[in-house]
Amino acid sequence: MSEFKHYSTQTVRNLIEDTESTLSQLKAEMQRREEAEQEIQIEGLENHMKSAEFSLRSIREFLAFLVEEYRKEK
Repeated sequence: MSEFKHYSTQTVRNLIEDTESTLSQLKAEMQRREEAEQEIQIEGLENHMKSAEFSLRSIREFLAFLVEEYRKEK
């Protein structure tokens, strides 16, 4: 930290501005990545739900078939 003693006030201000700008850019990039990851997770969840709905529909159809076959036998 002592190396900053030798910098002019304007140089220190410029360094602060550059650092704040870089930090803003990094925060924006982090936000973009987090949103992209959420989109991927949402897509996966949507696909999982579609699969679960299909499975449930298949089970219902199978149970309906079994009930119908059982009634035919009586």
